Amino acid sequence: MIAALPGYNVTQRNLNSAVYSDYANFDQVWVYDLVTGLNNSANQVANYQNIAAWYNSLSQKNLIVDGRIISSAPFWTTSGGFPPENAWIQSYAKALDGADGGLVLGTDHNDFQDGINQINAGIGIDPFTGFFGNYPTSQAVVDTQSPLYVAIGPCTAAPALACINDNSTTGFVPTGTQPNGQFLTPVAYHGTTSTAFDNAAVASTFGSVTFPAPEPTSPALVLGALGLLGLLTRRRGL
Repeated sequence: MIAALPGYNVTQRNLNSAVYSDYANFDQVWVYDLVTGLNNSANQVANYQNIAAWYNSLSQKNLIVDGRIISSAPFWTTSGGFPPENAWIQSYAKALDGADGGLVLGTDHNDFQDGINQINAGIGIDPFTGFFGNYPTSQAVVDTQSPLYVAIGPCTAAPALACINDNSTTGFVPTGTQPNGQFLTPVAYHGTTSTAFDNAAVASTFGSVTFPAPEPTSPALVLGALGLLGLLTRRRGL
């Protein structure tokens, strides 16, 4: 989906296969945790640490955390009445591009959170937690005031709302002020704006008038957690 955008050079890697120390060559790093249970091989742990070190060295830390990105995979194109996932993925990439880069952490319910959470700890944000058990009709309400919002049509569960698909028992992402001082704003959530910080499916350092960050605030770069499959990046300068 990212490679389909003009000017993006995408590299895919398995973080359990080798240790990589060239993250500074990329301006976007995307990590999907696809491993059930502990992700603690020597290669995996080293990559978690290297990704965290890369993120921590950035002057502009733009971060997107998505707790349903894997569950939405069957709906990458318009299917079953749900909006296309590629529009959201490409929105992430373009938003990061306009903000000088960043990192995306993508996971799923609690079977796929261990590696991601090792990176979270390394960069100083709270862990992904739990799962939202409403399969197969799970949908997350989207904040239409978020910079990451894309027009996706009506939500089948509540036509007055804009939603994105979950398609599984997806996890909750960290929100609000983090241990490292960054503020993660809900982008999509289960429930209402009053419960969005507790039930977020997607959050980011890109602010929104719906959920303003307290002052002082600073931009943050997205970091991704480790995954058995898939580290996607765009080479710096392209």
